[in-house]
Amino acid sequence: MEKHIAPCGMDCYLCDAYIATKNDDSALRQKLADQFQENFGDVIDPDKIRCVGCQNEGAHIGFCFECGIRKCSMSKGYQTCAECAEFPCPKGEFMWKENSQSLNNLNELRSAPG
Repeated sequence: MEKHIAPCGMDCYLCDAYIATKNDDSALRQKLADQFQENFGDVIDPDKIRCVGCQNEGAHIGFCFECGIRKCSMSKGYQTCAECAEFPCPKGEFMWKENSQSLNNLNELRSAPG
């Protein structure tokens, strides 16, 4: 299965925000908005949950568009954090837990020939 890896190592094709946008799925958008409120205490309008992937031009949900990992990687001209000599860094420690899929994806990219 093809992957579309975001700067943080997340596979966009498996991300609910990406899937909700691709499928125009209002119920999934609402679920994500509810989860965001539960996890972060902030309210997000489900209709504003639109994401076409970090590396693509176009719509991004607010908290992903403002992502420090994404901003840092893009400011350095990197596709992903795997290209950075400082990886793993404190910006991603909240998600790069031992054996997390995001960390595994970045480590795979880092060790790939080429």
